[in-house]
Amino acid sequence: MRLALTTIGIAALIGLAAPAHADPAPPAAGDDAGFLATLHRVGIGYASPDAAVASAKAVCTCLNNGESGLELVQDVKTHNPGFDLEGASHFAVIAAKYYCPQQLSKA
Repeated sequence: MRLALTTIGIAALIGLAAPAHADPAPPAAGDDAGFLATLHRVGIGYASPDAAVASAKAVCTCLNNGESGLELVQDVKTHNPGFDLEGASHFAVIAAKYYCPQQLSKA
């Protein structure tokens, strides 16, 4: 039950983000070191820092292209079989925080 509530909450947080504008957003430089440190702090492991950063930037591309939060979490899980829905949700929110914070709700 907790997992379902977490997933719904994360999906709602991302889903309430402002819609993408007609002009694509410039690529976010982000804070790679901060992103990787946050993953480590919350217990999300990765084999390659470069791959983790690339995956985070892909999260923002999906959000900027109008993908819903629930679709995004499922995509993250599908492309990273080691994640359960909760882990995929955490990864997506952390990625958005560091690489496309404009996609996060102000609520």
